[in-house]
Amino acid sequence: MTMNLDPNFAARPFHLSARRIAVLAAILALTVAAAACSSEPVDDGRITIVEGLTSPRGLILDEDGNLLIAETGGGRLHKVTPEGDVLPFAESLPYALNSGPNAAYRAGPSAISIVDGEIFVLVGEFLGSKSSRLYRITDDAGYEAVTPAIDALSPFGNRFSNPYDIVDAPEVDGWIVSDGGANSLLAVDRDGNVRDYFVFENFEHEDHNAPIEVVPTGIARGADGAVYVGVLTGFPYPDEAATVWRVEDMNADGDAMDEGEVEPYVTGLTAITDIIFGPDGTLYIAEFSTDTRKVFEGGNFAENAISIPGRILSWDGSELEVIADKAVSPTGLLATESTLYVSEEYAGRVFRLPLN
Repeated sequence: MTMNLDPNFAARPFHLSARRIAVLAAILALTVAAAACSSEPVDDGRITIVEGLTSPRGLILDEDGNLLIAETGGGRLHKVTPEGDVLPFAESLPYALNSGPNAAYRAGPSAISIVDGEIFVLVGEFLGSKSSRLYRITDDAGYEAVTPAIDALSPFGNRFSNPYDIVDAPEVDGWIVSDGGANSLLAVDRDGNVRDYFVFENFEHEDHNAPIEVVPTGIARGADGAVYVGVLTGFPYPDEAATVWRVEDMNADGDAMDEGEVEPYVTGLTAITDIIFGPDGTLYIAEFSTDTRKVFEGGNFAENAISIPGRILSWDGSELEVIADKAVSPTGLLATESTLYVSEEYAGRVFRLPLN
């Protein structure tokens, strides 16, 4: 499999949409051979709670304490009970095994939101009218669309491109969604209307002769009420160039596009795929790999990800600390008072890590 890594681009041009698909679809993909791959055991207290999945990603606890897992490459939600039983919850959700360049990638359920007892699922970009949409899970574990089908030929702006993560947002009467395909944050109201909330600009880097895309990924709500978003960065995924941004609509005009409303919170990170705050305010950050460029250079992506794993860090407001290394393509985080849950996409599993 190959990726379009052409670095010559400008901010948000439609004709480079396929390149953005390659970046995020590759992260959300699990090759067939991945099922046969395994990583070295790590003695840091982590315990695998589910394995054998196809690209697990989004994690959330429901009102009964069950862990819900979005299985991107399987079009399913799984429920893990507090007793450890793994049960099917919603199946036959929109997904594709032929997404992205060369039809070589998988896409599907990516993130989960629970609002007023209702469960919503964000589906990423792939071929067909069911892609790049937000869905509500119905009483019979079916689904119905919240947002409209997108017109893939229309310019970026006020629509989904490749939505990645979601956070509840009463300030917009719905949600704020990170969209790596459009390099933006989008406001989505409960009626399914989508509009730009903030648009990231490409940035310069001394080790690369062309602007680099930001590619927002994991998004979370902080204790201060602001929204925080981590970024993957685009090719060549330079070391220590990723940032967690703090986003707040300070003048209540419905977006965060005014000066001072988006500020860096944690810098010096690499290839961020998710963030989450613990109940005590600690920020947890997933870095996809210590060399993301090499993972995507070619060959078997799963084997590459296993041989070049990522890590999980914590930020207490003043210092970064690695709390779990050798995490295989971590892309989903969930924190409780005592436990951090991590989904490893290319390993096809979810593990838990005790928090001291």
